Order: sequence, then structure tokens, then C-alpha cells
Amino acid sequence: MPAVEGIAWTIYGIVAALLFLFSIGFTRYFQNKYESEFFATCITILALGLVFSTLALLPVDIFLVSSTIDQAKGLKKDWATPDAIETMTLTMSIVYYVCYGLITLFSFLLIPFAYFFYEEYDDEESIKVRIWSALKYTSFFVVISILLFLFGLFLKPTTKAPKIDLDWFKKLLTDSHGEKAITFVVASLVLLGMLVFIAYTAPGLSLLPISLIKGRQRIDAESEDVENRLTATRERQRVIRSKYMNRAMPNRDQREIEELEDEERILSRRLRSIQQDKTSLVQRILSLLRPFEFLLGVLLLCFTVVLVVSIFLTIVDKIAFAICGSQCGYVIHHSSMFNPVNYIFIKLQTVFPLDYVFMVGLILYFFLATMSGVIQIGVRFLWVTLFRIKKGSTAPQGLLVSAVLLTLSLLALNYTVTTTVAPGYAHFGSQVYCNFTNAMGDRDCSEHVEKIVHCDIYGPTEICTPTVSSTMVDRVIVNTPFFGIFFYYSQWVFLGVFIIGFVVALFRGPRNNVDADLQELVDEEEEGLLRYHHHGQYQTTTS
Repeated sequence: MPAVEGIAWTIYGIVAALLFLFSIGFTRYFQNKYESEFFATCITILALGLVFSTLALLPVDIFLVSSTIDQAKGLKKDWATPDAIETMTLTMSIVYYVCYGLITLFSFLLIPFAYFFYEEYDDEESIKVRIWSALKYTSFFVVISILLFLFGLFLKPTTKAPKIDLDWFKKLLTDSHGEKAITFVVASLVLLGMLVFIAYTAPGLSLLPISLIKGRQRIDAESEDVENRLTATRERQRVIRSKYMNRAMPNRDQREIEELEDEERILSRRLRSIQQDKTSLVQRILSLLRPFEFLLGVLLLCFTVVLVVSIFLTIVDKIAFAICGSQCGYVIHHSSMFNPVNYIFIKLQTVFPLDYVFMVGLILYFFLATMSGVIQIGVRFLWVTLFRIKKGSTAPQGLLVSAVLLTLSLLALNYTVTTTVAPGYAHFGSQVYCNFTNAMGDRDCSEHVEKIVHCDIYGPTEICTPTVSSTMVDRVIVNTPFFGIFFYYSQWVFLGVFIIGFVVALFRGPRNNVDADLQELVDEEEEGLLRYHHHGQYQTTTS
């Protein structure tokens, strides 16, 4: 193994470990303080860490193929023999397929099992009964995964493959049945991920930076809001009671009085908390950090605009310069329009690991944008809110469902980065080749440096080595154009939803803490009553 390969894998191991630690912190931050289960928590952490680690393979993949080229000559380095490159790409392929296989296992087996295992919780049922019940419901997802695998196994490549005399294109059409089946299952997950990407990531990309710019409602305004609500609640109680000074109160008004008393108690509790916050050290620190929060929001908004512009320019470019249009899923040969993100990656790639850091940062930003969308919108089915994702009060089922959503969205991100955000960088990295042959028929650009050009799919395959990730994505698109067409037009829908989310986020007021905090207090009281009731039942049973 060349030294450069060992360094790349060592750095990847460190980053993967940090990403797993991030997954632990993320899960612990959102999980319910009183209602949690060890198995569901572990599955959530492992699922998020796995998909993060899979995405973190991309910069390693790019660095390895880029390191095989001598930039000054536009030729392969001496150590980069065909056997060495084949071994290197085979190792990367194995790691990719293991990761994708594990993602499939989590998506179709472990996460559904953990969800139903928790749903079947009952004091009167044994662990064995819960396991069998969970397996019964999980079998539905297992059957779906088997059907997808078999369909991909016997699926024939497109019968209308265009006649393109390119070694790169021919290699995409020649793959093993096992690879074809696995990539088909993964492509099906990416298809679902595109829906999550559109529904949550697109609005989240605008909600996250604009919410940082606008900030939270000032504590003085919160105090005034709570005081006004408290006054209105007390006045409403006084009016109702004054109507029944000398006669019995109807059940309907009695219930309203009880609700108003509960609301008064919660508002009073919130008001005391605000008064304490006004003099707290934390509040002072947050006030001091407010300019930095605003600046961070502006920087993220600028970066979001750059990302969106890059996606827009690439998908427009694909219409004009795709080598075979919709017949092979709008595969593009080399971007003819300037792509800002691709340019940044190409420049950073020359100083490893700057591009690696930038890629990990890009992944985390898309993740946080998706999470921002999930928090703001909630886990929904059409117009029905199934779960709310909140700090310290998310149910285990909500964490598992959000883990599925985030896993699918990050798989869709892999396609987006490879084909639209930075297609040139994701396919060939910083590889170049000498496009000049001397009288002897050898490539020699020592006196024709201007003939050293960036690799694209028209470059010689003995010099330009595509990344394993881009090969997997392009193979799916070329062999099953349906996926390519769906993924391509999904990018247009993504941009449309982003614009709508941007307009909505722009005209929304600053975040109001009162409603969220009041709901959190209500939830805490309800959970406290449930715990007390359960404890009382337990004591009665044991006595």
C-alpha cells in the first residue's frame, strides 16, 4: 500500500470516529429525558454515524485517484501501475458496498425492528413476546428489500443505450449482477431520499441561516408577552366567576376555569423563569454572542446562495451538454459553465486535507439544514404531524423516524454532490492529462504545458481514473435512465421549494420562545403526572 493511501485512510478513520461522536451528541441532545430506550438510542446513533461515515468516503476516494497523477507532466506517477490502481479502487469499492449494505440493513431491518419493539412495550408482556411482535411487523420491510434486490438482480441494462464510442461509457454498461442488484436497492433508497431532500433540506437551507440572522425574540419582549397573556387569563377567569356568583357553574365553564388555572400556573412559572434569566450569566453571554450569531447567519446565507447557484448552473448545463440527454439520465461530460463550489474544491484539493475538511463541513451543513427543516416542519405524513423533534423531549419513535429521514436525505446528498454541486471534482478530482503526442506516439507535454488539461470522460482511461463513487452513481443512471431522469428533475423541484422556503423564512418574524417554552412546560407536567401515576400503580401492586 502506498504511503499516501495509508495517510488517507488514517485521516478517514479519525474523521469517522469524530462523526460517530457527533451522532452520540446529537441523539442525546434531542432524546426525551424521561422516556428513552437503550436499544432505540443505539440504533439511532449507529445509523447516523454510518451514513456520515459513508459520505465521508467521497473526499478519500477523490484524493486517492488524484494522487496517482503527476500534475507537472499530466501522466501517471511511477507507483500508479494498473495493478496498483485496480487494488486501490477495489478496496474503495469493497468499503462502499459494505457501507451501503449496512445502510440497507439498518433501513429495512434494524430501524423498523427497533421502532416496533418500542411500540410493543407493555408491563405485562415479556421481552420474547415483544421481539416476535416486532419481527412480525418488520418482515414487511424485509420482503420489500428482497423484492428490490431480486428486481435489480434480473434487471437488464437499458435496451436503447446510445452508441457512444467512449471507454468510460462502455465500462459503465459492464457490471456484475451482484453490483447491479446492490446499486438498484441503494438507488431506490436515494429515490426516497430525494423526496426527503426536497421536503426538508430545501426549506432548511433558508430557514437555518435566516433564523440565525433574525435571532430569537428579546427577553424583554418575551416578558411583556407572558405578562399580557397572564393578565388576559386572570381577567377571563374573573369574568366567568362573576357570572356565577350566586348560582352553580355549568360543567362547560367549570372545565374552562380549570384550563385557565392550568394556563395561569404555567405562565407564572414561565414568568419567574424569565425574571431569573434576565440576571443570569448565560443570558449575558448569549447577548454578547448575538453579533457573532448574526455574522454566522450572513456567512451561511451567502454560502447557501453559492450552493444553489452551483446546482442551478449545473442542471442548466446538463440540458445543453449532456452526452446523450434523457437516454442515459443526463450524464454530463464536463461543465461548460463556471461552478463556484467545484472551483473551490479544485483549489482546496491541492492542499490535503483542506478539501476533506470542506467536504465534511458541507455534509454537516446539509445535515443541519435538513434537521432545521425537520424541527420547523415536524415529522409529517401529508398534513398530519406524527412527531415533533425538540430538545430533550423527542420520543424514541421520533428519533428513529428522524434517523431514517436523515439517512435518506444524506444518501440523496451523495447524488447531488456528485452530479450537480461539484460534478467535476467528484468525478476526477484534480487529475489532469497530457493531450499531446510526439512523433514517437508518446504523450509528452514537457515543451507543451498548455496541452495539460483537466480530466473528463473524454480523457484517456489509462490516465484519468474516475472515482468509485461517481462510477456507482453514473452506472445507476446509465443502466436505468428512469432513476437519472427522476433525480435530474428532482433538482429543479428542489430549487423551487428552496425559493418558496426562502420567501417564507424572509417574511417570518423572529423566533418566539414563549409558545415553544410553554408547550415544553406542559409536556414536562404531563410526563411528571404520568410518572407519578405509574409509580403509584407500582407501589399499589407491590404492597
